[in-house]
Amino acid sequence: MKDSKIKFPISLKHILLFSALIILVLGVSTFLVSTLVRGDDRRKAEENNHTINARTAETVQLTFSSVQNNSYILFDAVSKLNGKNKTAQVSASDSELLVSDFFNVNRDVIFIFSPDTDLQINPSYSNKNIEPDAVLNFIKSKNLESAKVYNSNELLNPSVVLFFKYGPSNVIKTAAVGLDTNALASLMSTGSNNATLLVDENTNVLINPDFESKDKKYAEAFELIDYINNKTDTDNTQSLIETLNGKKFMAVHKIKNDLFVITTIPEKAVFAVINRTTYRIILFSLAVLFIAIIIIRLFSKNITNPIADLVEASAKIEQGEFELGIEPRTKDEIGLLTSSFIQMGRGLAEREKLMVSFSKFTNKTIAQKAASGELALGGETRNATIFFSDIRSFTAMSEKMQPKEVVEFLNEYMTRMVECVNKTNGVVDKYIGDAIMAVWGAPESSGNPAQDAMNAVAAALMMRAALFNFNKSRREKGLAPVHIGCGINSGPVVAGQIGSNERMEYTVIGDAVNLASRTEALNKPFATDILITENTYNLIKSRLIVEEMPGVHVKGKTEAIKMFAVINIAGREKPSTIEEVRRIIGVAAPDLTKVNTDDEEKKYNIQS
Repeated sequence: MKDSKIKFPISLKHILLFSALIILVLGVSTFLVSTLVRGDDRRKAEENNHTINARTAETVQLTFSSVQNNSYILFDAVSKLNGKNKTAQVSASDSELLVSDFFNVNRDVIFIFSPDTDLQINPSYSNKNIEPDAVLNFIKSKNLESAKVYNSNELLNPSVVLFFKYGPSNVIKTAAVGLDTNALASLMSTGSNNATLLVDENTNVLINPDFESKDKKYAEAFELIDYINNKTDTDNTQSLIETLNGKKFMAVHKIKNDLFVITTIPEKAVFAVINRTTYRIILFSLAVLFIAIIIIRLFSKNITNPIADLVEASAKIEQGEFELGIEPRTKDEIGLLTSSFIQMGRGLAEREKLMVSFSKFTNKTIAQKAASGELALGGETRNATIFFSDIRSFTAMSEKMQPKEVVEFLNEYMTRMVECVNKTNGVVDKYIGDAIMAVWGAPESSGNPAQDAMNAVAAALMMRAALFNFNKSRREKGLAPVHIGCGINSGPVVAGQIGSNERMEYTVIGDAVNLASRTEALNKPFATDILITENTYNLIKSRLIVEEMPGVHVKGKTEAIKMFAVINIAGREKPSTIEEVRRIIGVAAPDLTKVNTDDEEKKYNIQS
């Protein structure tokens, strides 16, 4: 549990969930607002651009028409004066006066040219260094047979020249009027994001106040003109086109003389306000998200901290610590769960105390199985190794001791002996006075019968060493040494809980148990401390050093069962002979020819 890592904490899940909801809501809101406002802004921009374009086109048309009409009146008047000059004496200053009055009224007219007036330059432009020859050459270079408007920036920048017809149908004349377009350029320059220019049908730029020039050519203006040339209907249109400087809304009006007024506004300028607003909304959303994350984090702590306490408490329980030291922090479901967890810990503590107490009266493994319900009333057949040990002459020894001393002696002795059983995975079946009965292979096996048998012999050898040290301390106190005998047998037994529903005891019964008890009793006449039967010896004979003893007749069998005195585990140096063992345990070698094993059977037989 300690090593387990939490990959996705609850606080992180809360933050991700609520952040996703906030982003979704703000994102959808921003998208809807942006979309709706963009649609409104686009419609307004198109309407405004179209209005500016139409108004500019109308102004340019009126200006050109006014200049043309005024010029037509002048040329007609001068023509009539010239006709009178042929029949009457009319002063030449009269025509000059008319021209002078014309220039006074039409101050933006740079020059006029007609067959009746020849070339007349407005005195107001005398300081502009306009060369008459240059003007005449310009006029001659154009087609005087059609009504057109030409760019004349080479004469005066900015300016255009209007060519038109006048006079009666039988005598049609062509006139040219140079017009200063500063006033028109100022009018067409709106001073906002809109830009307007005037072009002719041949894509020549006539008036262009707002477009930047590059190498004296209006690069972007030419793009717009190219777009117009590719359109079939350009009398009155509005489109969104892509130029060098980005997308633009373009409105086009066609006016008299095949002229086009083009008004544009950048898409970026149209949506500048909503883009700034969207940017601010996004910043506001991020701020809201940041604040929300902090709030969610603080809120999550109210949930995650108690849960973290429960996780830590569960780790303590897993390690066997049932005093949790936690308290409910809230009055919600988590608080109720914490209270239940505390009660569970107390219950487990009580159960553990009961288990410890119970284990003192029976084996811990059996206690755990009994507590978990794995041991039921009844039994099962197991291949086990049974062990009996007994203190020699204990009755005579106890008669010389006080009851308290007897109990203290047995407790100290049993503690040392039982520790050897527990270390080798054995189970103490019962205490019979000063005798110990233990089992290997039931209720659990160490792997196989041979290993269980080896564990039993190892426990007996550990008891030999423990008893040697025990006797050493007793001699130092002036007490008599203790001698024991251990009998070991392997075979099938019935293992299970024996008793009633009110009181049961886990034990093993069968002939193998009786023979183990019979084997233990033979240690005294054989002057040994550890005896094993032929059944156990056959399982582990390659791992032991033994001395064969006389056999024992068992009821139901004609052949005697061989007995073996355990000297040591194979590979260990000492003891290596039965004599060395007897010296260690402090007994003399007997005359085995005088030992009647059948008489011993009658004395130690245990009924199953």
